[in-house]
Amino acid sequence: MTFQNAHALRRIRGRTALFCLYTFIFVLIASTAAFSQRSAHGWVWQNPLPQGNTLYSIHFAPDKLNGFAVGADTTILHTTDGGFHWRRQYADIDTVLSGIWCMDKDTAFIVGVRGTVLKTNNGGKRWQQVEIDTRDHLYGITFDPSGKTGWVVGTYGTILRTTDGGAKWSVIRKNGVEQLQRVAAFDEKHIAAVGLHGAIVRSDDGGESWRTDTLCSGVPMSDVRYLTEATIIAVGKFGCVTRSSDGGQNWAKTEIFSTVDLLSLDFINAKKGAMSDASGAVWITADGGSTWLPISVRTDPKLFGLRLADGITGWAVGENGLILRTDDGSFSWRRLSEGGREDVNDIEMLDDDIGVGVGSNGRSWLTNNGGRDWTAVFTDTQENLNALAFYDGLKGWAVGDKGTILRTINGGASWGKCASNSTADLFGVFFLNEQDGIAVGAGGVILRSTTGGAYWEPAASGTQYWLEGVSFVNEHTGFAIGDRGTVLASSDAGRTWEKLPLNVTENLNAISFADEQNGFIVGSSGIILKTEDGGRTWKDQESPVRNNLFAVRATGRDSAVAVGDLGTMLVKSGSNGKWEIQPTGTGKLLQTVAFRGGSRIWLGGKGGLILRRSEPLSPKLFDRPKSPPQLTRGTRSRPKPRQPIVVVADDGDIPPAVEPKRPDQ
Repeated sequence: MTFQNAHALRRIRGRTALFCLYTFIFVLIASTAAFSQRSAHGWVWQNPLPQGNTLYSIHFAPDKLNGFAVGADTTILHTTDGGFHWRRQYADIDTVLSGIWCMDKDTAFIVGVRGTVLKTNNGGKRWQQVEIDTRDHLYGITFDPSGKTGWVVGTYGTILRTTDGGAKWSVIRKNGVEQLQRVAAFDEKHIAAVGLHGAIVRSDDGGESWRTDTLCSGVPMSDVRYLTEATIIAVGKFGCVTRSSDGGQNWAKTEIFSTVDLLSLDFINAKKGAMSDASGAVWITADGGSTWLPISVRTDPKLFGLRLADGITGWAVGENGLILRTDDGSFSWRRLSEGGREDVNDIEMLDDDIGVGVGSNGRSWLTNNGGRDWTAVFTDTQENLNALAFYDGLKGWAVGDKGTILRTINGGASWGKCASNSTADLFGVFFLNEQDGIAVGAGGVILRSTTGGAYWEPAASGTQYWLEGVSFVNEHTGFAIGDRGTVLASSDAGRTWEKLPLNVTENLNAISFADEQNGFIVGSSGIILKTEDGGRTWKDQESPVRNNLFAVRATGRDSAVAVGDLGTMLVKSGSNGKWEIQPTGTGKLLQTVAFRGGSRIWLGGKGGLILRRSEPLSPKLFDRPKSPPQLTRGTRSRPKPRQPIVVVADDGDIPPAVEPKRPDQ
C-alpha cells in the first residue's frame, strides 16, 4: 500500500457499494465493541433531517399513516402522517435495529442484533424489551394476516415463533448453519426465510418441520415474499430473482438482464410488486414477477427496506437516513427526509452563529444561525472540496481534488477559482496572513502563495508521501503532516521544508496548535501525538481507541477534541486528564470538528452528517477555546450574516415529497 493515505481511504469508503443488507449488518456487527460509545443524547442532527444514520427497515399500519423506520445506532423513527413528519424515539438499549413490523397505530415490534426484540403498545412512547432465549443477531420479522402468529429469523439458522401476538417468543429452530436475513409468511402454516449462501428455509406446517434448499447457485439471498400459497419469490445478489409456483418444491430463475445486487422485495397482491437494488433503482412488476421494469431513482441511493401499502403508495429507506415515498405505484419516488447527503469534509465556525462548510462534489454551505439552517452555495466546481482556512470573518480559502483552490472575500457567500498550477488532490490549507498561504496534498505536494491565494507555486517537500494537514505557530514556523508518520517542518514561512525524525509509522491525518508551544497530531489506529516545545519534539499519548482519527482541535494547552472512524470522538481536558470517549450517537465516519466552547461544537462527516452538541461535553473543555496562534497584527474583519450570491437552483438531489392538503385545509 505504498502512498496509500487515510484521506483516500475515507473517499473510497464513501463511494464503495456495500452490496446487500447482509453485508451492511455484518459490518456493523464487527464493530459491536463501539456500540456502547454511540447511543447518546446531547446531540442534535442539523443535517440530514430527521437524522443521518442508515435505515434498514420501514413498516406502516394498515391506515398508511402510522409507521416506523429503524436502523443503525438504535435509530427509531415514528410518523403519524404517512411519513411527511418524523420523530425520533428511544429505547433503553444500544444496538443495530434491523427489522420492524407495525400492527396498528399503537402496536409494533422491532428486532436487532444480540437477541433484541422490542415491543410498544402506545405508538412508541415506550419501547420494552421482550425476553427471549437467544443472543443471536436477529434480522427479519413477519406476522401472518391474523396478527397472532409471528416469526423472527437470524444468525445460525435461528427462528423464533409467537402464537399470542408477540407476548411470548420461543426458539423453535437453530441449526448453526444458515445466516437468515428475511422472513415471509402466507399464513400461520406457510413460512419461508432466506439468507447467506443461497439458503431458503421453508415450513408448510407452522414450523413443526423445515426444508432447506439452495437458490441461485448459492449466492446470498436478501428477501422473500409469498404471492399465493403456492407462489414464492426470492431475490439476492448478482441479479438473482427466483420463483416457485409449487410452494417451494421447485425453483426457476427469472432473467432481469442485470447482475445488480437486489436488496429488498415487497408485493401488494399476486401480481404487483417492487424490489430495490444496490445501484439506485426500484424494479416493478405487474405480472407476478415474471418480468421486471427498472425505475431509476435520482442520486442512485441504496435502499435497504421497501414497503408497499397498495397499488399507489409505498415507502423505502436506505443509507444516510434517506426516506422515500411513492404515490404513483413506484413509477417515481420523492424524498421525505431533508438535507443533502454529500460528504461534509470541513466546517469553520467564524463565530457562534456564522459558519461555512465544504464537501464532496464541489459542495459548499453557509449558516447564519448556528447550523439550524445550512444553505448551498454555488462554487462552479464538481471536485471534492477537502479543507477550509479563514483569515478573518470574510476572507477564506478552500482546497480540493485535482488542484482545486477557491477563494472567498465575503464569508463564503461566493467563491472564485484560483490558479493552483497543480493537478494534485489537496487536503490541507493554512494562511499566515492575508497574502501568504500554504496548501498540501497528494504525492508530497506543497504549494505556496504570496498573492492572497490568487496564484500558487510549488515548494519542495522532500517526500512523495501524501500530506494531509498543515499548520503554523507563527509567521515563520509551520508543520505539514501525512502518511507513514511524516512530519515536515519549515522555519521560513513555507519556502523550504525538512523532515523531523519521528519513530512513527502510522498515517497522520490532522494537526492543531493551541499556542506557539502546544499542539496535537492525530492519525490512523488512534495515534495521538503532543508537542510542548513548538513542534521540535512530539510525544505519543495514550489513546483509548484503535479507530482512525481524522480531525483534531486544540482548545487549550492541555485540552483538545478529536474525531474519526465509527463515530469516534475523544476529549482531553487538563494536564492530568486522559483522553476519554465522548458518545456521539452515530457510527458514521466523522471528518471534521468545530469548537467554540461549552456546547458550541459541530461535527461533520460522511453522508452529509452535521451534528451539534446541545449540552456541554463531559469531560468539560474550556468554556471557550483559546484562540490559535495570532500570526499577524492588524484589523481583521468580523463575520457578517450573508446569503449566497448565486442560488443553487437544483442541487441534484431527489425531489422532495409534497404533503397533500387535508380536506379541512
